[in-house]
Amino acid sequence: MPTEPVRRPLDTDLLCGLMQEVFARGGTFRFYPTGGSMLPMLHEHRDCVELASPEGRPIKKYDVILYRRGSGEAVLHRILGIDRTGKFILCGDAQTERERGIDRAQVLGVLVSFTRDGKEIPVEKFSYRVYVLARASSRPFRALLKRGKRFLSRGKRG
Repeated sequence: MPTEPVRRPLDTDLLCGLMQEVFARGGTFRFYPTGGSMLPMLHEHRDCVELASPEGRPIKKYDVILYRRGSGEAVLHRILGIDRTGKFILCGDAQTERERGIDRAQVLGVLVSFTRDGKEIPVEKFSYRVYVLARASSRPFRALLKRGKRFLSRGKRG
């Protein structure tokens, strides 16, 4: 049974506690994420995400996970790969730099759907899967374009 989405800013400890309570009852957890790292898929305060417990669930490439960094910050990013040691390589859809070294113990929840304009989009939906493949495969090109823009802007100043 899904919970009502949380719209107010939450500190990470409160978020983790609420999620653990909901997961312990067999539910899914919904909230409105902040930040722009998952654009264009997720818009801050507009799109609601639904997370399921990571326990007993395979976590694989292209899943979106909520994880806790060593600093304590909770972050929602996509898995781009898994290294030889089993640690995740992550990146936000709007970002180009990968984050490495995240292990399964840091995973708080796994995206099962998101809601935009009242329409729920499950991660199994074909159009979502096409988006994921296109977005993930374009990351190296987006990184190259970003570097090219920086190079060109430096040339205009000098």
